Order: sequence, then structure tokens, then C-alpha cells
Amino acid sequence: MKRYLKHYSAIILSASISACSIGSKPSMPIIHDLGPAAQHTSNNVTITMDAPVWLWDDRIRYRLLYDDATVIRYYNNDRWEAPLPALLERRLIITGLRRPVHLRVQLTQFEQQFEAADTAHVVMTLTVNIFAANSAGLQGERRFSLIQKNVPPNAAGAIIGYGALIEQAQTEIQTWLSTLSDEPLET
Repeated sequence: MKRYLKHYSAIILSASISACSIGSKPSMPIIHDLGPAAQHTSNNVTITMDAPVWLWDDRIRYRLLYDDATVIRYYNNDRWEAPLPALLERRLIITGLRRPVHLRVQLTQFEQQFEAADTAHVVMTLTVNIFAANSAGLQGERRFSLIQKNVPPNAAGAIIGYGALIEQAQTEIQTWLSTLSDEPLET
């Protein structure tokens, strides 16, 4: 009888341990990029992206303005494919300029913000410097603060909102660049 109890106890213990692991597999992160880049055949614009160290991350940031606006949070199961500035550099395409130029873009903000648990928007702030190709002469500088309101209050909504912000940034940057002269700014 003792022999059966030992075997029975071992079976129960083994079943209990394996039951703890059933269904508790850690979920694999979902990897996102910023969507497919538009195809273009010729481009006179090169772009170098820079950002503060906290944006060189693969985590997707959000902030609860209604709870504690100073706390940065990250989605647990959603990640960027690469650090955000690298993705943005690849996705931000400016075309149609007459002359070759180089853009130095400083990204300073890129996050989803919640006004309430069910209300969110995404924001992006960047400064663009334009230089003539192969020249150190600054031709212009402009700061862009963009917002996409009413995005779904989750990671998928943030990704959709970021895509819209990038399209808006491309349009606004391209419009601004078309107003600049070919002469460098005087310092």
C-alpha cells in the first residue's frame, strides 16, 4: 500500500507541476514597423535621423495624462522592429525637389497619450535642418509638432496613428522645402 501511495503521490506532484505551465506560455511580442514605404524612382533628398537616447528603443511608448503624466509606460507585447529613429529614417521619404539636399532630422517626441482610459492621440515633434548636398551651409530650419487625435486606445491604434503622422510630416516637410530658395542662410 505504501508503494502505491508513493507512486500516486509522485504522479499527483508531477501533474501539479506540469499543470502550472499549461497555458502560461509567455506570449511572443508582436513586431511592428511603420508600414510600407512608398516606392520612388529618384530622390534628391538624403535624410539623417537623430533622437535622444530614450527614443532609441524598440518599445512602444505611451503616457496616461489622466493618471500620472510624468510616467512613461510601454506596451508589453508590442515592439518596434528596430529602434524608432531608424524606422522613421527609412520611412520618411521626401521627393520632387529640383536640387539635391540633405535633411538632418531631430526627433524629440513620439508617443501615444491617453486623456482618459478610452480616449487617446499620438504626437510627434521633430526639427528639420536642410543643407545643400555636399555642403555645410544651413539653408533652413523648422520645428514640426504634429498630433493625430482620436486613435484607438491600444497599441494597434498607436501604430495606425503613427502612420498618419508620418504621412502628415512628409507633406508638411515637402511643402516647407518647396518654399526655400537655393541659397544658404547667412550666419
